Amino acid sequence: MQQCSIVIDLGFGDAGKGLTTDFLASQQPEKSIIVRFSGGHQIGHTVTTDALTHTFSNFGSGTLVGVPTFYTEHTTVFPPAILQEGNFLKDYKPQLFFHPLAMITTMYDIAYNRALEKQQNHGSCGLGFGTTIARNKEEVYFYATDLQFSWVIKQRLKSIRSYYETKLSHQPKSVQDYYFNELNAYDEDYFIKTCSAIKPYYQLAPFQKIVTKFEHFIFEGSQGILLDTQHGFHPHTTWSYTTSKNAIQLITDHFDNNVGVRIFYVTRCYQTRHGNGPMSETQSVTLKNNDNEANETNEFQGEFRTKALDAELLNYALQCDAIHHQNLLIEKNLMITCLDQLPDFSPANLIQKLTPNFSSVHGSYGPMRKFITQLTI
Repeated sequence: MQQCSIVIDLGFGDAGKGLTTDFLASQQPEKSIIVRFSGGHQIGHTVTTDALTHTFSNFGSGTLVGVPTFYTEHTTVFPPAILQEGNFLKDYKPQLFFHPLAMITTMYDIAYNRALEKQQNHGSCGLGFGTTIARNKEEVYFYATDLQFSWVIKQRLKSIRSYYETKLSHQPKSVQDYYFNELNAYDEDYFIKTCSAIKPYYQLAPFQKIVTKFEHFIFEGSQGILLDTQHGFHPHTTWSYTTSKNAIQLITDHFDNNVGVRIFYVTRCYQTRHGNGPMSETQSVTLKNNDNEANETNEFQGEFRTKALDAELLNYALQCDAIHHQNLLIEKNLMITCLDQLPDFSPANLIQKLTPNFSSVHGSYGPMRKFITQLTI
């Protein structure tokens, strides 16, 4: 029997989706595939093993146990980043499948994103995800299927370059200057070469072909529900559905009624936010054992902020996600991470305040899957 596991972050991101995905992938890796159904190369999901710690952006968080990754048409990919990460992971034989209509990010999308972010301060990570989505919505396309044809790539880049030059004409000079200064760091010829160089790492395939090859489909979500384009808080949102919406639609369209569907909702035991935007006004927290925090202050997102968890905000996220379940019978599970960092936190007290009845509650007391345990609540 086929099974679908969906990994969803209940907050503003950074809750432990990489750890949870690695945990699920390790259970039957030879029969599993990771499905990226939102986000793009701006994702940063950290997995730690005895051998290394790696933050996955372009490959799914099951790669270290040999699980391939499928990118749907709702996602973006950036060839230079794929090449760099793929070469780093080559000993693990990383494998990608792209839906032919997965969207390609270019250096022009990144430069325009960064130029705007300097003016708007919305909390973008500055990697061109939102600008790629916006460009495609305006029918200036560049798809994974185009990567097979060098002449087509050149024409796509020409169209995209012209598109942004037109948009820049309506922006202040400061935005224009920042955009063109950013492009000094990019080489279009190198970008074109990477489009060819990543061929060993991927295959093009519609999702219906993938469905027949695997038994366990791990839908690895991006960011968090509180950043969702529908349910987040404008303007500090992402250009993506970070709920289970896209995953549920794929399951409804491509699997029969006997497929098992379960969601793993992930939260740290405290509230986090990386990037501008509001946080719930809860108490500050004093953390332990967090010397290896993967989220660092950067030019575009700013500082990584923490506060005490807010059960009301978690219930809001859970209700938002339930809207998209289309009367499916779904098993709901909870993953609480970073419990070693806040020793006084009580999972039982939190569960009492949450509205769903969870089939299981797991807790992580460290950064590796071996520190995950099922909690008795």
